[in-house]
Amino acid sequence: MRRLLIFALVAALFSPLSAQDSQDRAAEILKKIELTIQKESERSRAELLDLVRQELRGTKPVDPAQGKPEPKAVDPAPKVPALSTEKARAIVTIDLLKKHAGYLASDELEGRCAGYPGCDKAADYIAESFKKSGLKPAGDNGTYFQKFRLVGKDTKNVIGLIEGTDPTLKNEYVVVGAHYDHVGTADQRDFGRMGGKGDDTIWNGADDNGSGTTCVLALAQAFGEGGLSARRTVIFMCFSGEEAGLVGSRFYTRNPVGGSLDKTAFMLNLDMVGRNPNKPMEIHGVGSAENGVIRKAVERAVQASGLKAKLNDAVTLMGGDSDHSSFAEKRVPFTFFFSGFHPDYHRPSDHADRLAYDNMVKVALTSMDILLEMGNLEERPKFSGKAKPALTLPDLEPPAQTRVLGVTVQELDDADCNGLKLAADQGGLRVDAVRAGMAAQAAGVKVGDVVLSVAGVTLPRGGTRDELRKVLTEKVTPGKEVDIVVLRSGERVVLKGKWTE
Repeated sequence: MRRLLIFALVAALFSPLSAQDSQDRAAEILKKIELTIQKESERSRAELLDLVRQELRGTKPVDPAQGKPEPKAVDPAPKVPALSTEKARAIVTIDLLKKHAGYLASDELEGRCAGYPGCDKAADYIAESFKKSGLKPAGDNGTYFQKFRLVGKDTKNVIGLIEGTDPTLKNEYVVVGAHYDHVGTADQRDFGRMGGKGDDTIWNGADDNGSGTTCVLALAQAFGEGGLSARRTVIFMCFSGEEAGLVGSRFYTRNPVGGSLDKTAFMLNLDMVGRNPNKPMEIHGVGSAENGVIRKAVERAVQASGLKAKLNDAVTLMGGDSDHSSFAEKRVPFTFFFSGFHPDYHRPSDHADRLAYDNMVKVALTSMDILLEMGNLEERPKFSGKAKPALTLPDLEPPAQTRVLGVTVQELDDADCNGLKLAADQGGLRVDAVRAGMAAQAAGVKVGDVVLSVAGVTLPRGGTRDELRKVLTEKVTPGKEVDIVVLRSGERVVLKGKWTE
């Protein structure tokens, strides 16, 4: 501003004009100077207000001495400098994750089957952790619990929040969630147990989904103790009843914080994020908001954390996959982190000592950056993609199953695929069990077969199960035979499958 004043005064002093012209010229210059001062004052006031807002939410503006901020054309992330997250990041350690996962997957909790005492103990532990982290309770009647019934038994979601800093945007919500229930013990209701023929009768569920729950607890602690907040309110939630068919998350979407799910701007779901550290983390739903808003946020977060990841834009809601589907069915933008299946899935051998804690630290830090960016966006993201209509279900009962092959399978990792000499983009599903009276058994599928393609669709490497669900739903017509190609003892065998329903 000073430079503008000097130029104006010099021009007035050295202009060769008559007295009257000089007076007119001086008056014109003074008028311009006043307008310039007014504009500069307005700009300074705006910068001051912006500074105050950023200081209140724990951020600060870019220092001009360090270079100009990124131009709008590159769509920069909301400014959350490293200084504002340094303390929070330091909280997320391997030791912290081991502490949470070790308890959640301990025999004391008896596999955390929804509706049983072990699951209630887990809920109490989560609520106490939220309280110690400084989260405000957001459940029923000033508690952290949102209670509901599941197949005649009581269970509950656990909900806490960090209130937003913006007077208006704090009434919108970004949610980070994970289901904390698993499939229990041999003498409890069976929501999907496999194996269990030995002496171990407790399905501890360290990866499914002690790993995701552990990351949510670490994030809550990082935000609460680390002093992090966003313009929008951040909700931390652990669901029960996922194994029974996304029951807890569906209950929440009908009874959300704030009274209407329209106020939920974004949902991040962490389910089975603790295994396969040498494979890319699958991050689904990055295309579920218009203009690539989520993809850009995820790309920045992954780059910052060093997490090896495979991003999937598709918004395909097959149902039954995990709790993000309950939100996506209501057109809430989402991301879903998943590290892939493994031989311990839904088996008693899913123990805490098998988790890749160093990779889980990266998952938590990646999630932190995504939550901050989505929570600080100027405009709420708009859902992109075609969501299937919500299922018409009996209240709080498991959803009806989609068409199935009738096998229990394990998704092959890169080492498995390479060992079988499959093409670079070819994936497969190894058959562990064949159910009686279903399409796979009728077609002649055997234990040990590797399913390579169905109905002419080759299964991809990564996201293999999701692709199989999609094929069975979209490509299979009841009463019409389709080819099922399996790898058996090193040879490709073409079987004929038919569905009657």
